[in-house]
Amino acid sequence: MEMDTYRYHGHSMSDPGSTYRTRDEVSGIRSQRDPIERVRKLIQTMELATTAELKAIEKAARKEVEDAIAKAKECPEPPEEWLTKNIYSAAPHGFRTVRGTERGSLHPAS
Repeated sequence: MEMDTYRYHGHSMSDPGSTYRTRDEVSGIRSQRDPIERVRKLIQTMELATTAELKAIEKAARKEVEDAIAKAKECPEPPEEWLTKNIYSAAPHGFRTVRGTERGSLHPAS
């Protein structure tokens, strides 16, 4: 499934996204092209679920996310050495370096 989406917010905290587009543009896109709303309307039009059923699904999904966040916050911080584990795949065709750096080597912070 492919959805044509639009970024409603800026790229970062320092980019509010309001300097290069208007609030009217963002709200217009949100009301006309929001992929979640489009799918919700399609599901209802095709009578695959009622509004109440969709709200129940949303409520269950929010609870699942909130429970996962709470569980994650209760977990201890992972060991520092895990930060560099499992982030690179095996070197293809014998490549030993990535951007001039030996794969798997650690460099002190500057």
